[in-house]
Amino acid sequence: MDSPIKKKVSTSKPSPAKIRNRPKYRTVYDALLRNIRRGDYPPGGKLPAEPKLMAKFNVSRITVIRALRDLQTAGLVDRRHGSGTYVREMRAANWLRVGLLFQHLLEPDSIFSVVHQTISRESQKFGWQITFHEIADPCTPEQAVATIDQLGASGVRGVLYLPLPVSAQCAEVNEVIARQCVDHHISLVLLDRDIHHWHDRSRFDLVGSDNKLGGFLAAQHLIERECRRIAYFTGGQDHPTVEARLGGVRDAIGLSPSATLTVCAGDADDLAYIGNILSQHRPDGITCANDLTAAKVLRGLLKSGVHVPRQIKLVGFDDTPTASLLPVPLTTIRQAPEEMAIQAMNVMRQRLDRPDMQTLTVAIACTLIRRESTAAQAPSASRR
Repeated sequence: MDSPIKKKVSTSKPSPAKIRNRPKYRTVYDALLRNIRRGDYPPGGKLPAEPKLMAKFNVSRITVIRALRDLQTAGLVDRRHGSGTYVREMRAANWLRVGLLFQHLLEPDSIFSVVHQTISRESQKFGWQITFHEIADPCTPEQAVATIDQLGASGVRGVLYLPLPVSAQCAEVNEVIARQCVDHHISLVLLDRDIHHWHDRSRFDLVGSDNKLGGFLAAQHLIERECRRIAYFTGGQDHPTVEARLGGVRDAIGLSPSATLTVCAGDADDLAYIGNILSQHRPDGITCANDLTAAKVLRGLLKSGVHVPRQIKLVGFDDTPTASLLPVPLTTIRQAPEEMAIQAMNVMRQRLDRPDMQTLTVAIACTLIRRESTAAQAPSASRR
């Protein structure tokens, strides 16, 4: 195993504004999920009735119903008509224990919320009991050791892990988690991204999207829309997926002799930075590492008086639920998070059955979703 990278990294928690903007049903969902995992509501136990949950969280009945429905979709509870909502009994004694390791409970817009829910829902079909652990934010190597030690002591035989960014202290945590899994003879399958940069593939199985293909499709679409000065906004993220998407963008531009590329690693929230990119490089097409970055870029462009798509065409990546709800609906690259979850579980099953098999990489195809942000012509302001 490579030696850990030891640098300081700035890790921040979600801002108060971001927390305030979370859907109310997600707040209820997360709170009940924590209660279930702590054992406040044991297997077979009944959750409080809907009126009590409404009063406890000061929300509407529709909000409570949505939260309970999502818990049911995740395979954690059963809703019985006329009786109430009960924590699902797992019959754990006969089931295989598999760990699911994420940094924290994810935002509703994140594709990994779908990955988490799908794994939870499908685990019973595999005969698995899922043990979910959150990595502290920020996480120290010592905390990472304690987490894997705890999973090993609980009898977990495999871990599905969504790695942290491959920079500074986060990379050290990734290395520690991988090393501890090896030491405990726990099979490790990585979700979405490797623990190393894309050109330095680790020894562990990986299931994710074909990010290079996605980047290629995004840039190719802009070129087909007659964009020749293309900018790629990384969102300031240091992920192998971001690198792979950039590789796909480069490949597409390489096939077009007249197209050029500018890589933008600055803060997409910084209006001055956006203005500097516009004045120096005059892009007519922009593709982004994810939809969140694209939304920030879109806001900056609109505040700068730039018309999207007439002056600049814009592409995101992920196809989050809000992509189609932006002021200019966003053309984006759609991933398949449910398929990612199922294939990760299939790979884990293979790894547990055949510990010595070759390292697997499963790349799930992405698709381009065309919307108004790259329309060939801007929509008419009025109809005559």
